[in-house]
Amino acid sequence: MKYKLLMGALALSCVAALSGCSQDDGKIVIRMAQASAADGAIGLSMDNFAKDVEEKSNGRIVVHTFHNGQLGTERENIESVQMGNLDIAVVNQSVLVNFFPDIAVFDLPYTITSAEHADKVFLGEIGQSFLNKLPEVRLHGLAIWESGFRNLTNSKREVNTADDVKGLRIRVMENKIHQDLWGALGADPVPMSWSDAYTGMQQGAIDGQENPATVIDKNNVVEVNKNMAMTEHCYSTVFLVMAPKTWDRLSPEDQKLITDCMNKASLDERALSRKMDKEAITTLESKGMVVTYPDKSLFIERSKPVREFYSKDFPELAAKIEALAN
Repeated sequence: MKYKLLMGALALSCVAALSGCSQDDGKIVIRMAQASAADGAIGLSMDNFAKDVEEKSNGRIVVHTFHNGQLGTERENIESVQMGNLDIAVVNQSVLVNFFPDIAVFDLPYTITSAEHADKVFLGEIGQSFLNKLPEVRLHGLAIWESGFRNLTNSKREVNTADDVKGLRIRVMENKIHQDLWGALGADPVPMSWSDAYTGMQQGAIDGQENPATVIDKNNVVEVNKNMAMTEHCYSTVFLVMAPKTWDRLSPEDQKLITDCMNKASLDERALSRKMDKEAITTLESKGMVVTYPDKSLFIERSKPVREFYSKDFPELAAKIEALAN
């Protein structure tokens, strides 16, 4: 009987966690969720944003953060935001592309060439234009944060040139551009959810994966892969999207407060992400990871057909992004 009562209480708590912006003793309660670790730059920045909002509102607005997929996958979180059952979702650009196809331009390999280039794109007119368009798919765009440049790890060999990638079975996101990129480089791309990737590498079903250094460190990839190549083949972001229902319930003053706190958090998150990325490389080396820095020119050359094929869907946007690299 006690077990049934406990399970009933847990079920009720889950329902409560999935409900949208609510009033609790006169306070506005906002729920914010992501699928990644709490101790990464994104997770820490979510918590800092929550503290800032609570302080600036004198405790009147409370933001509860949920990490590690507690409220579902990224896709499920997006759908919950669309329905107004979740207030804010923090989701990778490669997942959001299923709802807003033009975001695929950011998945093109070697489109973003440096951190400075990324800031010009995502903190400038192009980034804001994407946020402004999100209401078309029942999402209110708040900000774009950094996940970082993605790098390749594997258990087979050091990667010093693009030729060393040939034949490696690489876990990739369920994203056609990423699959075609690794195919163009001669690897065997294996679409797989991130939750299954570690076991796949541990059991030898796949040889490696690709992610920002911080993600590689925080998820203990060094235990199953001893080689990391700084390929920086793709720059990943996360979009912070709010339920339009939640946004519309806020007063103009509270909308401004949320926006101001989010703008501050966006700058702070980028600085933290870059600091943690450098620290992660050092940490991984101390744990036995062999880090190589291959010449990227051949990677760029061999991935050119992928860029050209997919950029046909948004030639003007791709040209604008490229122009900002100069």
